Amino acid sequence: MAVHRIGVWLGLVIILASVALGRAQTSKSEEYLLLGNASRGAGEPMIAVDPTNPNNIIAVAMGSLQQLHGKPSTQGSTNDYHEVAHSTITWLAVTHDGGVTWDVKELPILSGKLTRCPDSFADVTKDGVFIAGCEPRETASDPDYWGMSALVVSTDKGQTWGPIVPIVSDYEPKRFALGLQPVSGGFPPGAPNRIASNSPWDRPFTRIDDSTGVIYGVAQGGSAIVDAAAGRRRSQAYITASTDQGKSFGTIYSWDSPQYPQASRGVSFTAAHGAVAVTYIASSVPQHEAAMCPCAVFGLSRDRGRTFTYHVLKNITVSPAGEGRGRSGSAGDNGGLTAISADPTRAGRFALLKGERARYSVSTSENNGETWSQFVTAGTVPDAISFTKPAFKYSRDGGLGLMWRAVYADRTYDIWAAISRDSGKTFSRPLRVSHARSPSFDPYRNAGLFGDDIQDLSMDRQNMHLVWGDSRSGFQAVWYGRVRLADFDGSDTEHERR
Repeated sequence: MAVHRIGVWLGLVIILASVALGRAQTSKSEEYLLLGNASRGAGEPMIAVDPTNPNNIIAVAMGSLQQLHGKPSTQGSTNDYHEVAHSTITWLAVTHDGGVTWDVKELPILSGKLTRCPDSFADVTKDGVFIAGCEPRETASDPDYWGMSALVVSTDKGQTWGPIVPIVSDYEPKRFALGLQPVSGGFPPGAPNRIASNSPWDRPFTRIDDSTGVIYGVAQGGSAIVDAAAGRRRSQAYITASTDQGKSFGTIYSWDSPQYPQASRGVSFTAAHGAVAVTYIASSVPQHEAAMCPCAVFGLSRDRGRTFTYHVLKNITVSPAGEGRGRSGSAGDNGGLTAISADPTRAGRFALLKGERARYSVSTSENNGETWSQFVTAGTVPDAISFTKPAFKYSRDGGLGLMWRAVYADRTYDIWAAISRDSGKTFSRPLRVSHARSPSFDPYRNAGLFGDDIQDLSMDRQNMHLVWGDSRSGFQAVWYGRVRLADFDGSDTEHERR
C-alpha cells in the first residue's frame, strides 16, 4: 500500500512538472565551458560554422581580466580597463573535429600602440574563409580612446591569420561619406572635460551576403556631432562593405538619413541577395508616414549601404519613453524591436523578432519588408520574468534559429532555443540548452560585467551550435552547447492555434 501511494505521489509530481514546463522541452544538449578562466574571463561570444565542412567551427569572445589592481572589478569600472594594457583581448577557439577538441589562444590582432581589443566577432564565408575581429584600441589614461573596429582573415581554417584590416576607424576619417560628422576619441575636441566616446566604431558586427560575396561591417553604437561647441551628439550607426573577401573595406555610410534620423543605437542589420536591411528607432520621419515618433524604421539598400529607402514599421509601437534609450536586444525600449534576419534561400524574405518581457514573437515579410505577417509566438518559458540577449538568424539552408536567456525572479538564468522549419511561420517548442541555471554573476570574478551583452548561435544541416556567458564555474566564462536540429520537437505555434 505504501509503495502504491509513493507511486501515485511520484505520478502526481511528474504530472505537475509537466504542467509547469508547459510546452517546453528539457535539455537534450551537449554543453561545456569553452573560453575563460579564473584569471581572464570571457563574454560576448560569437560562433560560426564552416559551410564547406561543419566539423570546422570558430568561436571568439571578449576576454577581460577578472580583477584589476588586485581587487574585484565592479560594473562601473570600464575606465579602469581602458587604462590597463591587455586588460581585454579576444579569445579564439577553433575546432576541426566538430567540438571534440579545440585549439584555444588569443586572436593575433594586437600590435604596437593597439593594446586592447573588446567586442569580438567572427564569421565564415560560403567558401570556408574564416574572419574574426574586435575593436583594437589604444590604452589611454585620458579620454582619447583612439581605435577602430577591424578584422583579420584566415584562408587555412584558423591556422594562420593575415594582416589587420580596418573596418571603421578613428585613423581614417576620409573614408566617411561626404557630410558625415562622426564623433571620434574624446568629445568635445579640445575641451578640458572631455567625455569618452566609443564612436565611430562601437558595437562592430559583420554579415556576409553569399549571393555576392560582399562582407558588410557595421558600427551599431556610433555617434554623430550635433553641436561640437556645446558637446551635443546623437546616435548614428555606420556601415561599410568589402568586395575582396575582407582584404579591404570601402566608403563608410550612415544607416539613417536627415529625413529618418536615429534616436538610439542601431537595432539590427542583415544582408542577402544583393540587399542590406537595417532597423532602428527614428526621432522623426516625413509627414507622409503619418507616424508618431520615436518610431521603428526599416531601411533597405541595394548599393552596399550608399543609399537606403526607408519606411516606418507599422507593426512595432514605440513609446515616447524609449526615445534615445533603445539598446539592441532590450525589449521595451524599442517597442520590442529586437532583431532582423534575411533568408539566404529566398530573395525578399525577412524575419523580424519582437521581445515582450518573457516572450519572443516573429513576423515575416516576403516582399522586402513592404508588408509583414502577424506576429507568431517563437519562445516562452514558464516562471521566467524576462528574456534577454537573443540571437536570431537564418541558416544558409533557410532554417530560422532563435536562442535567448531566460531570467528568473532570483536573477539566475538559463539558455533556451527554438527553430522554425517553415521560414518563421511556426516554431518548435522551446528547448532548454543549458543543463542548470547560472548565477547572475560572481561578485569577485565577473570582469566588471564588462562583456556580457550578447550571445550567439550558428546552424549547419544537423546541429545548432550556441555560445553564451555563464557563471556556474564560479567566474564569468563562455560555455558552448550543441543541439541536434532533430531534437527540437513539435510546433509551439500550432499548439497555440488549436
